[in-house]
Amino acid sequence: MNSIHHLSRDEDSVSAAVATVLLFGGVLSIIGLMMVSMIPVIEELEGSVERHDMSAQMALLAHKTALLSETGMPGDSTSAELIPVDGNLVWDRLRGGMWYSATWGEGMSLRARSVLDFDDEFEIRHPETETSVVCTTDLRLGINRPFYYDIPPYADQLLFTAKPGLALPLGPIEVSLTGDNGYEYSTKLLIDEVFSAHYLSSVANLTIESTHELNILALAGSDGATYIHPNQPDAASKMGRSWSIPLPVGQSTVYVTSTEANQVTMRIGDDTSIHYGLPDNIARTGTAVQIEFNQSQSEVVHLFSSSDSQVIFRYGSPTSEGLTYLPSTSGSYFGQQFIPPQTNSTLRLANPGKTSLTVAWRGGGITVAAQDFEEVSWPPSTTYSNPLILESDTPFSLLWSSYDASNSVDTRSGMVQLIAEDTGFWTGSHFNYTSSTDSNQNLEVSLRGYRSQFQWQQGVVNGSNVFIQDGTSVKEFHLGSESLDIQVNNTHPISVLRQSGNSGALFIPHSGVERCQSVGTLASGWLPLQLPWEGMGGRSDTDVENAWIDGRHPSSVQIDVFGTMGQDFNANIGTVWAFHLSRLSYQFKTSVRGMEVAYSGGAVMTNHPEFNPYIVIPPSDRGGPGPRFAATIPALHPTSDSVIGGGKLSIDVELNLRTSLASTDAYEIRRGWNEPYGKAIAEHAGEGLGGSEDWTVYPGRLDLLTDYIGWVPDPSFGTSETVWHTNGEVIKFSLQLSALEVTLREANR
Repeated sequence: MNSIHHLSRDEDSVSAAVATVLLFGGVLSIIGLMMVSMIPVIEELEGSVERHDMSAQMALLAHKTALLSETGMPGDSTSAELIPVDGNLVWDRLRGGMWYSATWGEGMSLRARSVLDFDDEFEIRHPETETSVVCTTDLRLGINRPFYYDIPPYADQLLFTAKPGLALPLGPIEVSLTGDNGYEYSTKLLIDEVFSAHYLSSVANLTIESTHELNILALAGSDGATYIHPNQPDAASKMGRSWSIPLPVGQSTVYVTSTEANQVTMRIGDDTSIHYGLPDNIARTGTAVQIEFNQSQSEVVHLFSSSDSQVIFRYGSPTSEGLTYLPSTSGSYFGQQFIPPQTNSTLRLANPGKTSLTVAWRGGGITVAAQDFEEVSWPPSTTYSNPLILESDTPFSLLWSSYDASNSVDTRSGMVQLIAEDTGFWTGSHFNYTSSTDSNQNLEVSLRGYRSQFQWQQGVVNGSNVFIQDGTSVKEFHLGSESLDIQVNNTHPISVLRQSGNSGALFIPHSGVERCQSVGTLASGWLPLQLPWEGMGGRSDTDVENAWIDGRHPSSVQIDVFGTMGQDFNANIGTVWAFHLSRLSYQFKTSVRGMEVAYSGGAVMTNHPEFNPYIVIPPSDRGGPGPRFAATIPALHPTSDSVIGGGKLSIDVELNLRTSLASTDAYEIRRGWNEPYGKAIAEHAGEGLGGSEDWTVYPGRLDLLTDYIGWVPDPSFGTSETVWHTNGEVIKFSLQLSALEVTLREANR
């Protein structure tokens, strides 16, 4: 029997089931949408926690580093613990940079840009007067960036000692000498120790590499003379108040000249003596201190003067020969005022201009024809015991020879760097030397850049183009009673060393010093200039770091700008200091990638949230009371064994070197900072302007701002550059640099 099953559809149940499924799906969709919209909020909240937590840790590090930088001595250190929340700590060596500029004359301004972008060009702006010459110097900032010295082939004895700064390095200085045919020699130099090397004239292309800056004397034969560079030259005049000279065995003499009353303290080992240069109240005279030595062994003599001074070192007996160019009182070797020692000598006065000039001194003077020279037996009179000041209305150069004779300076033995016709310094693009005798002289052309091409004419013979570049040998000329003219063709500067006879003395600065180029332009806008090093734009981090180590590109640079100021046609207008600073960056992500909290140059910065630059801690500086400004730049440089990443980390900061860049009166001070934080730092620095009535009524008018002293963004809005405003008063300016070695390692748990 068949049974029939009756199936029926319950529409209400089906509808309820479908509705339940749809409702559940809808709930899931709503939850999903809520999660999609909530995740960025959650990530932003987490990012905010990370940002504030690491900002506090970085602020503590900044405080400790500032104290170490301003008051520490080499070997002093500080430490801190950094505990990342979820991100990583990394070093950024290429995107941290800043610069300062200062001017030394009333009504002068100086700006710079594109100095830190790794190519071989930069720009300056000085609209008030003509810019005549710009000189650039590699400061060799950073660890593992040694100083290099090129030794002339005529030297058969080298003496060198450590160059003091505000604070000397703690440990021994590592020095190595290398030359052709596999010559190598290494040594460790202690503070106040002299290293002496003999019989080096047989070593070709001798180079010295040192972990610290040195004061080096190259000697040949038994006599010579040279100008000694000060340990810390005045930023404006390039004169100094301290010198450290490695004295050779035997007789030698130093002459300390100044325009003012002077107290000179001399220290050799434990022996100290004081010498006085007293004015005689006679117009157009200076002061001088003469100190003689007779050493049984090589030692360092430290000289300290109470007034800005110049020092000449004379090797050999008081009647020995020697010659050297003297810088003027404005810093350039083409100047309008000179102070030679009042000792038996011969002065060669050279006129680089196209019109004749008159050089005058108390009781006399002489006219020098255009592009010619005259020689004067000195002193012209024994009436005055103090040195006479030579002056002229237009620039000239002074070659001092330490032997009084009627014959020409060309017959004197010695080594001397010739002065470039276009710059007035020992580096440049045009050299012209005319010999008035048939004595045998050697002129050695060396590269002061990365590459150079020049044409030469010896007597009536025109030479072909000569191309030299980094790593190639120098070009030598032998000169009798004829002239030599060398002209560089739109490439990097050169230097020319003149050597005659078998004797001489020469102070040797490191190879990155004063690479000068002629400008000769009056312009209201930006002036494009060449940076005389290899361009590294677009290169990898490793390539840039290797270039910093080798000296092929500067890790930091000092730019001295010379031009017309008052009656001086080659005065020091101002100086720019630009620094590549490593950045310690804590990198994390929120709803977007690329967030960070960074510490560099004393400032703590962040781009959270949404790449909005914000300054947590501004760079430290000190202003007042009155028109005063002082700053110390903490330059952090990581060691090669520093770790990166997350987890609990400890950071050890050790002070390697603290040096003074400027301590003098300035008329304008500017500061610029690399992006992405440059504008934020400028805006933060000018926060005090909100309380100024003058700025409220006349925004952007610095000339009408009388109720405020401090940083002002210039030109007023949207700039990464600030100017220190003091209502037109002269600023007591001090700038220091502290090199800090940083090791980041995993903390002990």
